[in-house]
Amino acid sequence: MKGKVKHYFPGGNTSKGFYSLYRYIMPQNKAKRIFCIKGGPGTGKSSFMKKIGEYYNEKGYDIEYQHCSSDNNSLDGVVIKGLNVVFLDGTAPHVVDPINPGAVDEILNMGEYWNEEGFQKYRNNVIEMNKEVGKTFKRAYKYIAAAKLVHDDWCSYYNDNLNYSKLNLMSEYLKEEILNKKIDLPGSERHMFATAFTPDGIVTFIENLSADLNTKYVLSGPPTIGKHIILEYLLQEGLKRGYYIEVLHSPLIPDRIEHLLFPEIGTAILTSNEINNKNFNGHEINLENMINTNLIKKYNSQIEESKNEFYSLLNKGLDSIFKAKTIHDKLETYYVPNMKFEEIDKLFENIIARISKYETELKK
Repeated sequence: MKGKVKHYFPGGNTSKGFYSLYRYIMPQNKAKRIFCIKGGPGTGKSSFMKKIGEYYNEKGYDIEYQHCSSDNNSLDGVVIKGLNVVFLDGTAPHVVDPINPGAVDEILNMGEYWNEEGFQKYRNNVIEMNKEVGKTFKRAYKYIAAAKLVHDDWCSYYNDNLNYSKLNLMSEYLKEEILNKKIDLPGSERHMFATAFTPDGIVTFIENLSADLNTKYVLSGPPTIGKHIILEYLLQEGLKRGYYIEVLHSPLIPDRIEHLLFPEIGTAILTSNEINNKNFNGHEINLENMINTNLIKKYNSQIEESKNEFYSLLNKGLDSIFKAKTIHDKLETYYVPNMKFEEIDKLFENIIARISKYETELKK
């Protein structure tokens, strides 16, 4: 029987530029083996990882697919749960190198399987296109950063009229309602993105990640700091009580929280917000009830202006990410014809044989 599959983004295109949470994919002290895959675009890194994931998922292992925010249909990593074997794309912008070489991690170099002579006539094209990809991403990050500033303005009207007493009471209520069982273990946290700004627009995996959690609380309402305040409070209280918590970050403001998952108690605290635009089934907590809406009516035109400007700037950022991906796809056309994919197939078989030894060790 197949294992379960989860989908995450370990990095994001954010208002702070590319934001990496790769260090949370698998801690060194828990990993059996981490393979850092090096190589250019079109050298088969993502396809190799997909093949690994599918192979072990068919064998019954739970798999995590770590998606690339700059190409959401490609992988930046795959985790074989139970075996604690990890494969990571170690190339820019999320450069990953072995931390404990040989003992825990090692490099798989796809550059060993290309025809170097075949690149010579494309040398200048590759250099120029790489520069263009970099420039286009910088442009995207400027638009997203500008969108964040306008988002701050949009939120300010609600933040200024937020009843913080009601907010604190709701935080306390949720703490007592959700975190009512103390676990005699130190609390732990894992940070990832469920939502990302991608070439396909705003993509979220939160339905997949929360599917097995039976109890859902949904924070809804206008854009306000209130949602983050509640989530941050529950994160800290949950850690004090010994819970393992998956912290899913905002793709716009990456040091803020979008969702919290508590797998041990089958509970998710989700936000239905202006970015993911999702409607979830669950216990809804509408923060509009904590805002004095009468006081902000006179600002309706400014709020609408900021809202429209936010989406306009964000869409320009998304368009730039799409353009960067288009250039990156052209880069791949120089690599694909010059790869010895039959040799990579042999590498796959060799890696499977090695992992089979880890399976045998685990069963002893």
